[in-house]
Amino acid sequence: MLGLAASDLLRNDASLLPFAMSHRVKAIKAIKKTLDDVPKHNNSSNFFEEGNALMATCFVLTFQSVLLDDGMAEFMTFCRGVVLVAIQMYCKGARFLFTNWVGKDEMTLLQPLMETVPPIRQDLVDAAIAGVRALEPICVHPVEIEYYKLLVGMLEALYTSPFRGYQIICKHYGWWLQIPHERFQYLVDPTNPVCNLLATHWIAIKQIMAPVTEKEHLVNPRDKPPRDKHADMGTIRWLKYLNRQLPPKYGDYNRWPAWVEEQLGRDMTCFGRTLG
Repeated sequence: MLGLAASDLLRNDASLLPFAMSHRVKAIKAIKKTLDDVPKHNNSSNFFEEGNALMATCFVLTFQSVLLDDGMAEFMTFCRGVVLVAIQMYCKGARFLFTNWVGKDEMTLLQPLMETVPPIRQDLVDAAIAGVRALEPICVHPVEIEYYKLLVGMLEALYTSPFRGYQIICKHYGWWLQIPHERFQYLVDPTNPVCNLLATHWIAIKQIMAPVTEKEHLVNPRDKPPRDKHADMGTIRWLKYLNRQLPPKYGDYNRWPAWVEEQLGRDMTCFGRTLG
């Protein structure tokens, strides 16, 4: 929690970065040690409490990743980690306080809300799909090809149904949550320019879909939309970071995500985002 708090305050005090990273590293080490030390069978209340504390730590580390410029790969890693830790703790006898992570009726509740959203501007979708299709010749690895097809599917769906586009975004999350470890490592390898290009396009697509994805906040009355201009900056931070990391020779492939970043720099609401 200290690391998450420090990361949240970084926009006002950059000197907190060492504290944020220090607490993050300590938490990661604690998770690894706990998983190694937990006995296979233990019904004590301490074990119950430790298991839930472990899950809470995983969630906090996931949320903290959203506040870090280079946090995309770690966000994805900890999303997978939450599931893996839950499985390990279950196998070792833990009972969890955390339930209903994804409501069974979520899509049913979201559909009528998202179907009221006007179609995403065709010029935005046209530009996005042109940018993504330009990547097809350089997508040769099976992971790259699967990723590419998911992005094309998202955008093609947006021509007729914002809700269908959202469903494919969710399918994309499910894909990288479940792929084998070796493929996942290939996907998040920072030295892999093709996967980084696919990632910049994925993040940029999410930006133009802001009017759709914001409806998630309406399903749970306890959720509130972003309250200030700093809120929900996570994926935009990732976009800026990844755009800077790409080698110059890949600049032509990244024109559309770079354009999206430029537009957001001028006006955070340019694609329909609500700032409370």
